[in-house]
Amino acid sequence: MVMNDIKRIIIPVDNSENSKKAVEKGAYFAKILGVEAKIITVNDTHQFISSVVLEDKLKKESQVFLDNFKKIAETLGIKIETQLITGKPAEEIIRFAKQGDLIIMAHHDQIKGIDKVIEKSVSHEVVQRAPCSVFIVK
Repeated sequence: MVMNDIKRIIIPVDNSENSKKAVEKGAYFAKILGVEAKIITVNDTHQFISSVVLEDKLKKESQVFLDNFKKIAETLGIKIETQLITGKPAEEIIRFAKQGDLIIMAHHDQIKGIDKVIEKSVSHEVVQRAPCSVFIVK
């Protein structure tokens, strides 16, 4: 894929400092390439939570950090959209991406324990199975 083949930049995020760096890089590339960008987050807690009240609280928290990341991107002068998706993170990111996209996502090397295994598997699976190029931000 050459740079002029990129039609859209997808930036999957969570509420982390590394995701903020991915948003900054993604917005920068979107501006340089003159393409649209979309920040997405995947809520996978529905598998574990049966409380509608707690689920709504987590969705609201996700929307807050999505809105904050959107503001960061907009300071670079680009129009950017956000979307909250429900499902398994790697699967939903892969499903969301299309030919002509560039995924820019964070790598969480500071995470310890089981969270590191889970995150590593998300970024690894996205790199392995995405239908487009993937840029990992450390």
